[in-house]
Amino acid sequence: MTEWILVCLTTVYVLATIAICYFNNKSAKASKEQVVEMKRQYNEENRPRITVELIFERKLFYGLRFSNHGKRVANRVSFEFNQDFIDCLTETGFKSLLEKQKGRECIIGIGKQYDLYIGSKDFLHNSTKVPISGCVYYSDEDQNYNEEFYIDFDIYATLFSVNNHEDDIIKVMKEQTLELRRVCNAIQSIATNIEDEVTVDNPTKYIPPDEFDRDEATTDVVVSSESSSPQVN
Repeated sequence: MTEWILVCLTTVYVLATIAICYFNNKSAKASKEQVVEMKRQYNEENRPRITVELIFERKLFYGLRFSNHGKRVANRVSFEFNQDFIDCLTETGFKSLLEKQKGRECIIGIGKQYDLYIGSKDFLHNSTKVPISGCVYYSDEDQNYNEEFYIDFDIYATLFSVNNHEDDIIKVMKEQTLELRRVCNAIQSIATNIEDEVTVDNPTKYIPPDEFDRDEATTDVVVSSESSSPQVN
């Protein structure tokens, strides 16, 4: 009887151990999955993240702005445009610029941006243009990323361009420069009129003040030389 009791207790102990091992394994697996998910969320949160937007700069140029809104520096950033878009460009300078971007790389820091211009202010008037499409490739210390972009002008919001603080300063400086030129021209005109009046009143040759001073200085030197020469008895 005692032996059966021991057998029963041993069996219960073994079953309990198996159950504990099973639940421990299940808990460990859940913890591992949780760690993997936390790492994924961390990497997703702490990574470079580049977005693309259409810009109209200084009311002169259309371009694409690649901005890094992530928490890491974007390394080895490269751009690839759909060939149909490049072929539709009518301005050879910008078309050549986009073609030269193939194989080139740059770095976009945290909160920084890179502007790539695609046309002048007449860009939207190109009747043969197609939507801008392509892909931007970049990486960080852990992995590589790629973001596709597609901009259709028919559904894109209206673009506005306004002057920034630097533009206002440049405008004021230009106005000041023009005003200074007007003042300078007025002073030169007054000086010319005075010179003409002096010439009319005194027909003799007009000697500017600086030349008159030089003549007086030369005369003083000659007189001094003569007065200091020795006398022979």
